Amino acid sequence: MKNVRELFSELDDWKAYTPASTMSSIAKLNHISSLEREIKNRIDVEDYKDYILSKEGNRSLES
Repeated sequence: MKNVRELFSELDDWKAYTPASTMSSIAKLNHISSLEREIKNRIDVEDYKDYILSKEGNRSLES
């Protein structure tokens, strides 16, 4: 099983990939969605609650 760091690395690689065909483009989007879903399932939101809320506060100040 891959750790979260490896998943993020793979996600970055797939986002940088330039598909050569429509089917490759669809596969790229599906793979990115799958990786994002797996990362979200592995991260405990409670561990990052303060960080997330501070970012949300910063966004409201920028608006």
